[in-house]
Amino acid sequence: MAEILLRAENLDKVYGSGDTATHALKGVSFALAEGEFASIIGQSGSGKSTLLNMLGLLDTPTSGTIEYHGQDVGALGKAEQAKLRNSLVGFVFQFHHLLPEFSVLENVLMPALIGGKPMPEATKLAEETLGMLGLEGLEDKGANQLSGGQKQRVAIARALMNRPALLLADEPTGNLDTTNTEQVYKLFRQVSAETGTAFLIVTHDRNVAQQTDRILEVLDGELVQDVRNDYVGSPSR
Repeated sequence: MAEILLRAENLDKVYGSGDTATHALKGVSFALAEGEFASIIGQSGSGKSTLLNMLGLLDTPTSGTIEYHGQDVGALGKAEQAKLRNSLVGFVFQFHHLLPEFSVLENVLMPALIGGKPMPEATKLAEETLGMLGLEGLEDKGANQLSGGQKQRVAIARALMNRPALLLADEPTGNLDTTNTEQVYKLFRQVSAETGTAFLIVTHDRNVAQQTDRILEVLDGELVQDVRNDYVGSPSR
């Protein structure tokens, strides 16, 4: 049985105070095992992106705890959290956020260089990662010379550079057509199978969520459903 990678306990997030306070998350608790392929579904404003940002250590809960491999990340300093985030978590967003003044290879290299890998080792890893995603031969192209689907695949390659235990994806195909959307999800599956990386994909689209093995549904800041997709409609085991 896979070990628990991530555990969230009673996560609350309140923005503002008094009459203007917004309760974005309300007592969210769940665990994610190593290698899981799961999704968080919810409409705009449901709290799903707030939850993803907290799990990715980009935001902090008002109350509650987040653990990675049993370690309470709230007890870590900012520098330690940043180091953990760089080594353990990869991010893919709806907008690819590539740096247009840099080449494909340079964009993909950045997480490894920030993490302290020597350039020769980082370059080899970047080339392997681009190859895994079918991007061979594009290393020297400028990021702004790519198609939308290619840009998103480069963003996925960048997210995978440090071989994270978890990849967090926030509406990763929101700007892509149907063909590129299907290709991205096939890539996600391939990467998960080849590397053992766990995926947690935020989406408002139930058809997208149905392509994952587990669906966590957030409504008005609460986790209202947690189902395994091989038994959709049954409680999570």
